Amino acid sequence: MNRNKYISFLLLTIVGISFSCRDESLYPLPYANQDVSGILRLYRLSSNIFDSNDITAGGANTGFEGVFEMLDKSGDDLQEVEFYVSHRRGAGLSREVLIRKVAGADFQPAPQPTISIYKRLLIRLTYAETLAALQTATADPDGALPLVGFPGTVIANDNLIYRYLVVMKDGRRFSVANPQNNNPLENNVTVNISTQPFYSAPYLVTIPVRPLLAGSWVGTYSVTQTAIWSPAHNWDFHANFPARLRTVLFPDQTVTLALVPGGLATERQMQVQYRGQTVTMRINLEVPATGTVGTVFIPIQNSTLDACSGSRKLFWGFPPGGNFTRPGTSIVNLTAPLPIATIANRGSFTTTQNGLTAGQILTIGMDDDADEYGLRNGYCDWTRRVRLTLTKN
Repeated sequence: MNRNKYISFLLLTIVGISFSCRDESLYPLPYANQDVSGILRLYRLSSNIFDSNDITAGGANTGFEGVFEMLDKSGDDLQEVEFYVSHRRGAGLSREVLIRKVAGADFQPAPQPTISIYKRLLIRLTYAETLAALQTATADPDGALPLVGFPGTVIANDNLIYRYLVVMKDGRRFSVANPQNNNPLENNVTVNISTQPFYSAPYLVTIPVRPLLAGSWVGTYSVTQTAIWSPAHNWDFHANFPARLRTVLFPDQTVTLALVPGGLATERQMQVQYRGQTVTMRINLEVPATGTVGTVFIPIQNSTLDACSGSRKLFWGFPPGGNFTRPGTSIVNLTAPLPIATIANRGSFTTTQNGLTAGQILTIGMDDDADEYGLRNGYCDWTRRVRLTLTKN
């Protein structure tokens, strides 16, 4: 028996040595030595517009702001991120110019509890530094591209185009083409990365400039949860929506909408009763290019409440779009708090109103119990779509 054990041990040792000495040049792919790229996710975009009225007043509360998350092999492969901006008014496009470089060392581990193992950083490019950079954008000197000089000011209906470029410590650079399409060496990102929600790494964001009435939509409002339903199902399921899911997550209450200290001009926040606790909710008021119906945007945000697992938090996300309607009809008639009529998923407000007159209404649409990337998986049961109505007192 001892002899058999010795022979078995010797065979295992020989096999182990043979694997450890295997010629890696025979591998079909150089797994141990392959280069690994990095992806800079736009984890959260704070606002989709700039407020032209705030810009006219100096732009102190306007800027391009987002939380960025760096996905790389070691968590420390990022050298820096370069941010560029160009300006478009009508058909006139300015040259792209550098605004700022952000060091990779500034990125820090995501706050816990989280499902992310990567580092993040909140970055705001202020209107003042954007304007200062654009002042250097002169007309294209050689005439090779139809570029115009920056007109000196930013006004309503202009567009500011922000592009960011990742520089790795090994010298590789990742981005998309700038608006002039003249940087082929830096156009190093596929559409699978830049356009798909899983990666959420567009590397280029266009921010339109729109007028939001100054001092609008602040003060006390009565809040009512007017609907709750599943964001992904058919009509038959909705007609038989389980009673246990018809939950009032936001009881009737009075809240105060206010500007966010140190926030953007388009942001508002309120303390709201949610699942039995008082939490802070932030929203953005966004004016459309045409018409008078604005969008109430909910950036992905942590409600700060523990999910049922105890190791995660409940998040709110912006509904991706669409209305709830029964096929072939414009009216839905179900038991409250299910939708009683055709209801847009997204929140809305009237851009010609200031929200300071009693009876004026603002609605908020959100996906509740999303994860921290806005994915609609649900931690506790499943994600539900919630609609709140705020009526000015």
